[in-house]
Amino acid sequence: MTRTQPPQAPSRSRRLLLRLVAIIVALVVWHLFAIGPGSSSGFPTPADLLSEARDVVPTGEYWGNIATSVQTALLGLALATLVGLPLGLLIGSNEATRRSTQLVIDFGRTVPAIALLPLFLLLFGATRTLGVVLILVSAVWPVIIQTSYAVGQISPQLKRVGRAYHLSRWHRLRYIVAPSMFPFVFAGLRIAATISLLMAISSEFLGGTDGLGYLLLQAMQLNDVDRAFLFAFSAALLGLVLNLLFVLLQRRVLWWHSSVRTGDAL
Repeated sequence: MTRTQPPQAPSRSRRLLLRLVAIIVALVVWHLFAIGPGSSSGFPTPADLLSEARDVVPTGEYWGNIATSVQTALLGLALATLVGLPLGLLIGSNEATRRSTQLVIDFGRTVPAIALLPLFLLLFGATRTLGVVLILVSAVWPVIIQTSYAVGQISPQLKRVGRAYHLSRWHRLRYIVAPSMFPFVFAGLRIAATISLLMAISSEFLGGTDGLGYLLLQAMQLNDVDRAFLFAFSAALLGLVLNLLFVLLQRRVLWWHSSVRTGDAL
């Protein structure tokens, strides 16, 4: 009887080659669309976008507004984490609490934060506080949900072991709860980080405050399609870089976890 071998994961060089091929294909499709169906609406080609980037990217205004967007996103993400982690721990540690708060969490996470923008504009004006509050009310839910789920799924056997060895509350949190919940928490933080950047740029675009969203708004008002695409592309790259940073942080903190050792954290 022959034993089937599990499929081997592609090597790192092969994965890089496949990603490079995918990027080349995407650029070719983009170029063909820009010179074809998209030419009537002024859709820029990759060469047009590169030419615009050579003029805009070296300027201090560009980097200053990007720094503003990143600072707003990180500040809002930090507040969402500080609020979401303790709430998630509190909710997940008790089954009755988890069931009683389920309706509130389901309602809160489905409310679009952008719908609250007019109210927040009246309360906070077109300031950075507006963006931070929008991020908080939208990015806190993934942190709460993932943390509460992580605490709730901890093995009862591990909890009994902690009680049998008379571990203190701090030691149970450090050696039992934290290792079990960190993989889920990092998943929630990566989702929250993406939402934070999206809300930061959206608040700048709709509220007219400094940042990458405001640059995008100016380009649209001037009907500068190439520049608008450049700023939209910059926002996408920021999201990619932010996600990569969280992946690297996850690999460093969760070096012992199977998803990191097998490369599934990407």
